[in-house]
Amino acid sequence: MKSLYSILLLLSFITSVAYPQDYYWYRGNKIPLQQGNNWYILYEDSNLDKESQKVVNDLFSLPSNMAWKIVDKKNGNDIKNVVYRTPSFLCLDGTQDIYVTHRFYVKLKQAEDIILLNNLANQYHAYFEEDTDLPLWYIVSCDKNSQYNALELANIFYETGLFAASEPEFMGTMQSDCVNDSMYNEQWNLTNTGQFGSSYNGIDINFCNAHAITQGDYSVIVGVYDLGVDLTHPDINLHSFSYDAYTESSPSQIYASNGKIYHGTACAGIIGAKANNSIGVAGIAPNCPIMSLSIKFSYTTSNKLKKGFITAANNGCSVISNSWHWGTSSSLIDEGISYALSQGRNGKGCVIVFSAGNDNRDSANYPANSNDSLIVVGAMSPCGERKTYTSCDGESWGSNYGNKLDVMAPGVKIRTTDNVGSAGKTTTDYMNDFNGTSAACPHVAAVAALVLSENPNLTQKEVADIIEKTAQKVGSYTYSTASGRPNGTWNNEMGYGLVDAYKAVLAANNKYIQNKTYTSGTSIVEEYPNIFAGYSVTDDVPYGNVVVKSGSNVTFKATEGIHLEQGFIVEQGATFKAYVE
Repeated sequence: MKSLYSILLLLSFITSVAYPQDYYWYRGNKIPLQQGNNWYILYEDSNLDKESQKVVNDLFSLPSNMAWKIVDKKNGNDIKNVVYRTPSFLCLDGTQDIYVTHRFYVKLKQAEDIILLNNLANQYHAYFEEDTDLPLWYIVSCDKNSQYNALELANIFYETGLFAASEPEFMGTMQSDCVNDSMYNEQWNLTNTGQFGSSYNGIDINFCNAHAITQGDYSVIVGVYDLGVDLTHPDINLHSFSYDAYTESSPSQIYASNGKIYHGTACAGIIGAKANNSIGVAGIAPNCPIMSLSIKFSYTTSNKLKKGFITAANNGCSVISNSWHWGTSSSLIDEGISYALSQGRNGKGCVIVFSAGNDNRDSANYPANSNDSLIVVGAMSPCGERKTYTSCDGESWGSNYGNKLDVMAPGVKIRTTDNVGSAGKTTTDYMNDFNGTSAACPHVAAVAALVLSENPNLTQKEVADIIEKTAQKVGSYTYSTASGRPNGTWNNEMGYGLVDAYKAVLAANNKYIQNKTYTSGTSIVEEYPNIFAGYSVTDDVPYGNVVVKSGSNVTFKATEGIHLEQGFIVEQGATFKAYVE
């Protein structure tokens, strides 16, 4: 265990530390790097003709006798007159090399900080030029006189806390895929490459970036409470336990509703289809086991429905996905839901996600509308709009919306798993047209599972807050401040926006504390991998100091780092402790 004093002492001597070349900083997160097998080399060559100079230097402005090349490490020593070299690194999915050049990028917090940049660049014998495309950004270059390479200096500059961002210049090959599942290119919901119109490219849940960080954890179990999941499907990561709430027995069974015998299996595939196995589809949280919780939709009772939530909570479910609604409100069902919300995960609470409904009306169905702790999900088209009768996909239905709506997720033309063989909608074990808020709901359940995989200490409410705060403000809608909606701007048709798996996963690791006062009598432990506290550590809330008032007892406990920045104030008479374990 390190004391806060030790942490600050370490930071005060940061410029004397030899930096390992195994990470860089992105949005306050330390992103690990693994070395590859090549070198990026900058060298002098007085024999370059003008055409060769143009070919090798079209990325950079180099002196006429300078050039760069990529070489295998085995042959790196054959290059003469080397000015600068850095090793290659593996890209996030480990499939190919990327390279850190001799440059890195720095963003100032304010224009006056150019003096700080100039002083630090001089200290490390680097030189810089303004990036004319973006305000406050500068390109810093290293040469043979620089004390460290660009990756090391990018880290040094960032870790001073003086700049808004500092990251190395990476050079590599653009990639279209992040998994090798045979049907992945059809999963616009995960990676929208314009499958339904090139202008909609990028309107998706940001799957690949999240997948590069986590594919979920086996300990985070997702309950799919539905008509039942096909327990024989080879492409779904299934938990060993399943439960049928209708018969009150195990294993789960498969029921039909309006011919939709495949409904539960389709939901399960969105969440937990195995990824990178060269077949079928990729699930959003492929390492998180699916617990099938089946219920007969017709001629069931409130008591039967209640049992599913209690069984899920008592048998280790972290998340419960519910793509259904019930015809009338019931205090018994409410109590079952409340039990899972409060008692699940040893008191941290199960995260419960519900579909809003497919009636194109300004209200969510029951029980989605019964408890503000539920995450209520609406359906979005590939065009970044609420699914309506006139949305670009052409399907004739609309997603419910209104004051209970929290976030949106893809809900049309979803490629996912089907029941195996003749028992399915098709005979291929997969389908390409699953739709409705039923399809949208498991997207958010899967993201909740990824968040808990990164940080299992989060409460149910903290997970919901993260998903809402990190949602993407897509579409031509006006998102604005709304009463009772504390997690950013909100819209009646879109909630907080489209769920963003990547930003949610990042937020699971970082606690940003800003514009907050711990009043006298407060006793609290803030526990996250990384904690940032100060006047301007995030743009998500108004800037403002963090004040620990006299008479309060506040502890920051982290596993990776604690960052106390300008505007963090502890008054005399307060008890403040900070630990990195």
